[in-house]
Amino acid sequence: MSAVSATPAAGRSRAGEGTPTQQAIARAARALFEEKGYERVSIREIGTAAGVDPALVMRHYGSKEELFVRVIGFDEHFAPRLDGPLETIGERLAAYLLDPRHAQMRRTLTALLYASDHDVVRTDLQGIMQRLLVDTLSARLEGEDRTTRAWLVSAQLLGLTHSWDAIDGGRVTAAERTRVAELYGAAIQQLITPAQSHERRRSPQ
Repeated sequence: MSAVSATPAAGRSRAGEGTPTQQAIARAARALFEEKGYERVSIREIGTAAGVDPALVMRHYGSKEELFVRVIGFDEHFAPRLDGPLETIGERLAAYLLDPRHAQMRRTLTALLYASDHDVVRTDLQGIMQRLLVDTLSARLEGEDRTTRAWLVSAQLLGLTHSWDAIDGGRVTAAERTRVAELYGAAIQQLITPAQSHERRRSPQ
């Protein structure tokens, strides 16, 4: 199965792009944002970690909010698999998010979610989810409400990603993780194929 292409938001700088000073600022900012969250990181702290005057941080990025959305780079990691059988996509999406190899993605998304009360960050997060999940998924669904259902799938995935590491803490076994993917995936699947899910509930056991 192929994955949806992860295309960075327009104008976004990555840690490896720009001048050496910009690269240093981006690396320091991303590490601090992912470790401490948006609110607890200051421009002065970023400048100190990057080894530059804090005024240079503002000169290159304009504001902490703009710096955050340009360096956090969630869509560098998020490439949900949206092809394959539609009847199993719910469980596959849940398993994708719970995969231990995607811990970095969950940390990055958590940083975005915690900062999403800021307009610039919220708009960036909405754009990422629409581009990488909602548009592609809704094109595969049926019904007049398919876009609404795709956004609700997005919301369910954000909730799972946001809470999983706090629940897991490294203690969940592979078998338990698989069972969580089955259970949570079944809830997601009801939004993807609601008619089939309804029929399964009505079928005699």
